[in-house]
Amino acid sequence: MISFVLVAFAIFFFVVKPMNLLVSRARREAPADPTTKKCPECLSEIPRPARRCAHCAQAVD
Repeated sequence: MISFVLVAFAIFFFVVKPMNLLVSRARREAPADPTTKKCPECLSEIPRPARRCAHCAQAVD
């Protein structure tokens, strides 16, 4: 009986727990849509709805 408990304990902590950790890491949520974009001219971060870069005044799509 004691050997069964020891083997079950070992299997749980050396097989089941690491597998659950790997599965939970794989199921992470996708990152949210970014709220900024990069200016193609100066590569600074600007808000998504911006039509011109605040740093270099370049028109942005």
